[in-house]
Amino acid sequence: MITEERKKQLLLKINKLDAYTEIQNTMGRMIAAVNFRRKDDVYRYFASELEDVSLEYADEGVFTGPEAVRAGIAHLLGEEIKPGEMIDLQLTTPVIEVAGDCMSARAVWWSPGAASVLREGQDPQALWVWGDFAVDFVYIHEEWKIRHLHYFTLIKCDYHKGWVEDTSLINRPNTAMHPLAQPSTWHHPYHPKAVRFGIPAAPYPYDTDREEDRYWMLRNDKTR
Repeated sequence: MITEERKKQLLLKINKLDAYTEIQNTMGRMIAAVNFRRKDDVYRYFASELEDVSLEYADEGVFTGPEAVRAGIAHLLGEEIKPGEMIDLQLTTPVIEVAGDCMSARAVWWSPGAASVLREGQDPQALWVWGDFAVDFVYIHEEWKIRHLHYFTLIKCDYHKGWVEDTSLINRPNTAMHPLAQPSTWHHPYHPKAVRFGIPAAPYPYDTDREEDRYWMLRNDKTR
């Protein structure tokens, strides 16, 4: 005989499995929009209904609130793409934890990537662009949306020189790069003379979203 408690647990597992798939697809579609600079498409994956929706990208600053997030996306993706320009971020190694109440989720992806940046009178510069995404999702209006997104730079360097020789693109001050942004909470890319930290942390099982856990990704722990 299957008890009511057993039915409840089975339904929870099914709901979590559905949420896992939908979250993966939402993030994948959002990154595809980033790679092709579709700013409006990127924005629609964010929970713009919430006043605390946020976007933090490397050392560009923290954009909080619907207006600031839209401005941050425009700032980061720039104008229409030109011939020779390219950004291509990938998503690998997902760690996704759906809350026990199935109303929120926390996730981390490792993100290898590459870019081509235009230069006056020269061929485009080829870059390595590697980092991590730590994301809070919220289930709102019967769909999963991004509530908080934080991109952590690991390496950003010239393709030919590599991340040991070229550290020129990671040595900026922690100063917001846009009037609607606040200083970044964490920016610690690889440097040949620095020790790496286990940040962003991998999310771990939790029951419900709590304000005190807002910065779970800043724990120094990738393995728990």
